[in-house]
Amino acid sequence: MDAGQTDRYLQYKERIVITRESGEEKMIFKTLLVAYDGSEFGREALRTAVANAPLWDAKVHAIYVVNPRYYASTIVDPQIGVVEPRSEHGLQMLEREAEEMLAEAEEIATGAGLEIIPHMVIGDPRDEIIETAKEIGADLIILGSAGKGMTKRFLLGSVSTSVVTQSPIATLVVHAPSEE
Repeated sequence: MDAGQTDRYLQYKERIVITRESGEEKMIFKTLLVAYDGSEFGREALRTAVANAPLWDAKVHAIYVVNPRYYASTIVDPQIGVVEPRSEHGLQMLEREAEEMLAEAEEIATGAGLEIIPHMVIGDPRDEIIETAKEIGADLIILGSAGKGMTKRFLLGSVSTSVVTQSPIATLVVHAPSEE
């Protein structure tokens, strides 16, 4: 076992708790980071975190990532018309949207009797989710996934796939229940 593997193993062992009754080893998560974007997949990830946090006595953080590159070359402000997404006004509009999404996430959590700690960051969600998780000391990242096929994932990219493959932190991918 090299030094990097040893460090990862020791970090993993820190999260294992041995219960007295059964002698079982269980992984306990104390700090959860939920990627929330207001989609049904994001809501399902948040509901999963809110349902499980009390079992672990965990704190729940919710992150919304403002990604100006995601938007077309222009966005429309109902008050002033067309706006460049990377302009100051465009970023302010996107930040307002992020605040609304995080307020929605807080409302969902509060309705379940839980408080969350909101985080709004600007950048690429694939990078910012991992960086924020590291900054807050998260030991579990929870995110939703649309369950795209391989072709769409290859062409469009997938935040969940990227986080799962790049993150040194345990990651749970939640799929929204299908309507079928």
